[in-house]
Amino acid sequence: MALTLAAAAATVAACGGGPSPPHTITSWVEPAPAEQKGPQVVIDGTATWRTDHVGCAAMVTDHGQTLRLVGQVATDHERAVFEGGPAQERVRITGYTLDPLGSATVCGSGIPFVAEKVEPNPIR
Repeated sequence: MALTLAAAAATVAACGGGPSPPHTITSWVEPAPAEQKGPQVVIDGTATWRTDHVGCAAMVTDHGQTLRLVGQVATDHERAVFEGGPAQERVRITGYTLDPLGSATVCGSGIPFVAEKVEPNPIR
């Protein structure tokens, strides 16, 4: 029994069973490779949840890069505008890029970025 527990503990340790290390803030986002998603990153900027087109939320990063915000979290923030939420705000977003060629939309330019977590970030 003790051997089994030791083996299980070693497996968990080897597989990174502990908490994930915090992600560093990224200054520039690269498009994902064809037919793949990019690595998870954290980026600061100004998100515009409500644009001229429904479903076309966007973010301009602190370094001037334009991202198209997609995914359920972005949709939830866009819907919140109709309930009194901010149409635009400074944020820190955790997420990942998608292949731009595989996710073309009417939303215009910008790298598609799946927002997984959005946090207010008023300090510039």
